[in-house]
Amino acid sequence: HIMALSRAMARTLAPPRGDAHHHRARVRSRRAAVVARSRAWRRSVDSREHMRSAFDEDADDDDDAGDVGGSSRDGGGGDAYGRGGATSRRRPSVSSAYGVARSGVGVNERERSDGSRNASSSVPPATPIAPSPQPQQRYYDGSSAGGGRGARTAGMNRRQKYVMARGAGAASTTTHREKRTVEGEMDLRATKSSHGAVARHINAQKPSVRGGGRGAGQQQYNAQPQHNPQQKPPLRAGERIVLAMESIETPAAGERIAWDVVGAAVNPQGAQFKFSTSTLNFAIKELGERGSFDRAYALYLWMSRKRGRFAPNEFTYVALAGAAQTSNHVRMVQSLWRKLIEDTIDGEENASTTLVCNEIASAVIAALNRASDWSGAYQVFKDMREKGKARNLYTYTAVLTALRDEAKADEAMAVLNDMRAEPGVQPTSLAFALTLSAFDNSRRWIEGNALAMRIKQYDVRPDTTLMHAIITMAGRAGDMAHASDVFNAMRQSTMIVTTYTFNALLGGYARYGDWDGCVEVYDEMKRSRLQPDSYTFTQLISAAERSGEYVAADGVWAEMLRARIIPHTVMCGAYIHCLGCQSRDLEAEAVMEKMRNFWDVPRNAAVYNALIGAHVRSGEVTRALSVLEEMQRIDGLMPTEITFAVLIRACQESALTKRAADLESMRDSLANAGQLVQDLSGAGSSM
Repeated sequence: HIMALSRAMARTLAPPRGDAHHHRARVRSRRAAVVARSRAWRRSVDSREHMRSAFDEDADDDDDAGDVGGSSRDGGGGDAYGRGGATSRRRPSVSSAYGVARSGVGVNERERSDGSRNASSSVPPATPIAPSPQPQQRYYDGSSAGGGRGARTAGMNRRQKYVMARGAGAASTTTHREKRTVEGEMDLRATKSSHGAVARHINAQKPSVRGGGRGAGQQQYNAQPQHNPQQKPPLRAGERIVLAMESIETPAAGERIAWDVVGAAVNPQGAQFKFSTSTLNFAIKELGERGSFDRAYALYLWMSRKRGRFAPNEFTYVALAGAAQTSNHVRMVQSLWRKLIEDTIDGEENASTTLVCNEIASAVIAALNRASDWSGAYQVFKDMREKGKARNLYTYTAVLTALRDEAKADEAMAVLNDMRAEPGVQPTSLAFALTLSAFDNSRRWIEGNALAMRIKQYDVRPDTTLMHAIITMAGRAGDMAHASDVFNAMRQSTMIVTTYTFNALLGGYARYGDWDGCVEVYDEMKRSRLQPDSYTFTQLISAAERSGEYVAADGVWAEMLRARIIPHTVMCGAYIHCLGCQSRDLEAEAVMEKMRNFWDVPRNAAVYNALIGAHVRSGEVTRALSVLEEMQRIDGLMPTEITFAVLIRACQESALTKRAADLESMRDSLANAGQLVQDLSGAGSSM
């Protein structure tokens, strides 16, 4: 390496070839290359010396033992004087030093080279001096030290040989992922980061010294205690307040938590905690999610009394409104809103005027909707207009959702028109779909279909949800031409047509008993390679029931069973009615039994009415009366008007006058108590 560096330096100092500029560039590049090679050589030398120091003692022991033999791969192959061995003059590398330590040859590399030279010359080698006798060393594999390398390392793997070369002696055999070092010493195998790892290991064992100077920060870092995974991290300010508020006893009905109790929980005496309004808002929200509205409200009252930097802001009211779940809690939030409206003075800017905003309004409307108070929600919407506040998209969506849930179509239509006239607000597809749903829930399908046909006047860009709502509305209104046009327009656009889209169109045909239309749509669905679901078969069986295609209903039912689809309650009721119309009451009773014990499908009064009708058509009046008892005993359902009508007429025709009179008396008592369900479907009626 020294000669190589000398030659490189000589080339660097050679006379220039060409102009001075290129000569200086070549000199700089050659110097950089020389420096790089020198550094690389120094690192390799350090690594070799580091490795050699680990095996010097073992090599000396092998010299004294006088082991002979060894393979050419390990640098051996000669006798004790080096005859027949390797004759390399270069400095041994890490691998060669490792091989010398393992080989068992009794001389080092330099002595082996000298021995080779002596063997090749005419001077005979000196008479070897017999080594002093030493006790045989027994290794962990049962071999002795005098048996040579082959005998000592027989049956060993590479790691066991390495442990033996390091002088581990009777150390126990370990696997790769087990104990990596012998007790009391470190692993000295040379790797790219071994020197740094050893330095860090040594520095970590040194005691930390506080003070300035270079490296003091690293020493302090090394002195830091190790992280304990079982130790919980310190609580944040908001979490601490939540736990402190939860520790307060729940007040009695009609009472509130005292102000000083809340103050002691939020900021204990003598403690110095830093928190702000945002921290308290988080605590109110978290308490609401945990069902502690009383504590959240008490914390709000404390903030209102403290004022200053703890004064409630719009997010405080939003968090409090989100925490209200019961009617009493919603009323308390509504009273806070009314107070803000009363404190707002037109034309003046104050704290209440700032708090009358869309964030609080939409949160209060959502809370009132949870309490089914649509009139209060609609009043909050009108309060914003009366105070001259511009309403944004969130406020409109919140009030339309409340009106949709309560089936208030006229009010929803008025809100949609206000949304179109509001500056800076454009009616969205969601707002239009909510308005259509309000007409759908109020069973005003014709008016809803007329609104859907005027969608262009509102400049609404329809999406998939709105298109489904329009198809459903047109089908329930009986305008299948409009429903088909919207369906075809959807298929020709970039919207994705799914099974739900076909089900929406099938519902319109099934509602009016158009079996041929249902079959045409179902065939088109199969050509589109879409998989039918339970609602698809429900619409098909309903269409077969209403159109009198009872035999076709059997084919749909069989196809549904082959597809391993669990039937819906409505589908089971429709198929039981189809079986009853064919006087197949036993098969209808088997379907009811599967609903109860196999499919675990809920039953309603409509399904029981269909089964009662199936028994009556088959002349089994007694069995029909027993179904009435099962209806009340097993599922806890109250009979409806259609249940009494069918059974009373069947008893009268079968000369069961006393039983018919009992049924009439039962019907009259339920009607007087207001518990007689007039809905012929009987859905949702229960005891």
